[in-house]
Amino acid sequence: MNASTLDKRIPVYLLTGYLGSGKTSLLKSWLAQAEFKDAALVINELGEVGLDNQLLSGATESTALVANACVCCTGLPGLAEALEDLFWARLERRMPRFPNLVIETTGLAEPGPVAEALISSDLLKERYRLAGVVTCLSASTADAVLKQHAEARAQLAGADVLVITKTDLVSPENLEQLSMRVQHQLAHLEIANAPSLLSSAQANLSAADLLKALLLRELAKEVTSIQVAKVSELQSMPSASHALHLHQAGVHCDICDHEHAFGHAAHAAQALWWPIAPSLALEDLKAQVGELQNSLGAALLRIKGRVQTPQGHFVIQLAPFETQAQVCADDLTWADSTRSGLTVIVSSNLSWASQELLKKKAISNLGV
Repeated sequence: MNASTLDKRIPVYLLTGYLGSGKTSLLKSWLAQAEFKDAALVINELGEVGLDNQLLSGATESTALVANACVCCTGLPGLAEALEDLFWARLERRMPRFPNLVIETTGLAEPGPVAEALISSDLLKERYRLAGVVTCLSASTADAVLKQHAEARAQLAGADVLVITKTDLVSPENLEQLSMRVQHQLAHLEIANAPSLLSSAQANLSAADLLKALLLRELAKEVTSIQVAKVSELQSMPSASHALHLHQAGVHCDICDHEHAFGHAAHAAQALWWPIAPSLALEDLKAQVGELQNSLGAALLRIKGRVQTPQGHFVIQLAPFETQAQVCADDLTWADSTRSGLTVIVSSNLSWASQELLKKKAISNLGV
């Protein structure tokens, strides 16, 4: 029997992963399964208009939104407040009694500060426990994301379970090679137990398989001292194993094409609201998105939102390093308060030319 069996606190699952890694699709699937039935949900979004909370509407009755801030930095107070409010609402029966809770972070959040928030107050520490950190990594863009974004590397470093998503978008051979490269990167981390690796195609990873992996991870932590001794022994000698590639820090390695730093790094991004007028044709909107992609390049981190066009309602999403925006029919209910538009997340470290481009295009008013 492990310690968590006797722990009566509410288990919290932290779901993270870089922008466009497929977190929301997986979460929507898990909330429909028995393991997360009646789970409470805290959704963190960058930007003034959230999309994930709308996509997950109806999945659970106990939901809180922390908007326009990132819960690993400026949004930490909002996260703590949301957790406290959910607990009191549960205790006072203003919402159904939830057996567990999932926090879905923004794609820029690092798990460390969020985990620390759970012990930031006596109430949170006494009523909640971190049951696991689940990090999503898109198979189609993993190499570029890990190479260029420190936040993604920190999410990898903090994971208990790493889910390689969108595996249907790459060949089996490329997926196997990616898995080896990820394990290679994990071997550079100074931790006793590397995260479990799972895969998902079209959000088909079951909640049962996820929880099983987390349980095995927890059991592995109980023998940490043995694992630390073994890793220390391995790191003191050269290794030719590429599946778990270990070598001393600073030693040149032909397999490593670049060094990765997994420490905390402040992220720099801003979310802009791009309202879309109902009169704008879908093809014209897609052309504008493509133009924005070509102009901003790597400074464009994410586009997502719900839009109304003469051709109907659509959900539009563009993840980092993807060449084309994903356009799907929007089957969610449109209320009078629903805002047609896209959240555009861009790097704060934009070049002067890119800043001028944004001004000229007037993204905050484009389409009005």
